[in-house]
Amino acid sequence: MRVSIALKKIRIIVLSLTLLALGSSTKAYAQVPLGIINELQQFHPDKGSISISHDDKISQLLNSFYVQNASRPGMQGFRIRIYFDTGQRSREQSELVMNEFMEHYPGISIYRTFDSPYYKVSVGDYRTRDEAQHVLKQLGRKYPKAFIIPEWINFPRID
Repeated sequence: MRVSIALKKIRIIVLSLTLLALGSSTKAYAQVPLGIINELQQFHPDKGSISISHDDKISQLLNSFYVQNASRPGMQGFRIRIYFDTGQRSREQSELVMNEFMEHYPGISIYRTFDSPYYKVSVGDYRTRDEAQHVLKQLGRKYPKAFIIPEWINFPRID
């Protein structure tokens, strides 16, 4: 019980520190970042400074979390699968579907994968199922068998 409460408190603190750092840090990193705790403790003439008393293991945990996420950019989201087939001509057919889609919908990203024995063509990078559902309705006439899949996606553009 106490461990669960302590973990919740640590999560809240980490989330708060992350949000604080993201809100206050406007510089782009060309080199390796300092880590969130060191970044927060740096003196900013217009904002002052923060002193954080913590165990070094927390810094190590945050830094390892950062490195782990930086090595795999993207996020969990949704795509629309417009083609999914196996067979002798599935490779050529997937290329045709992909080229046809790019002609009709040039602004939507497209991905072709081979997961033995299936060739798959998926489109879009949607943060929510609702976003994917909206586009699926538009694609419904041209691709009646299309369906939404949860997948690791690239960060979508924010307009």
